[in-house]
Amino acid sequence: MPLKLNLAQERELHRLIDYERSLCEANDDPVFRCAFPYRPDNDLQSELIEARGLLVKNDPRHGTIVVISSAGYSHFPEKARDRRLEEERARRDARLIALTALYSGACMAIGVLLGLIGASGLFGR
Repeated sequence: MPLKLNLAQERELHRLIDYERSLCEANDDPVFRCAFPYRPDNDLQSELIEARGLLVKNDPRHGTIVVISSAGYSHFPEKARDRRLEEERARRDARLIALTALYSGACMAIGVLLGLIGASGLFGR
């Protein structure tokens, strides 16, 4: 299940992922992961850390840094997958409703025909 992010958080996470991918990738796979400076005064970064989209790490050379978590990387593909599944469910429900309407219409037509045949006296009493 994708992370629960608001629009501003999603935009920031998308920006960070795009920035990282623009630096170095081979065959659409990141070759290395970026480390971003930890800014405790940055509310958006704090919210993403709290939502598990970013992770805080201690680096002996650079101090405290922030990296994108695996949940952060998988957020957008999972969100797209969930959207596709929801669209498939909606199409399946529409087909089921259409088939039900057709079946109901056929039953009504058969009922009307049987009523007309019965009222006309074609079948003996």
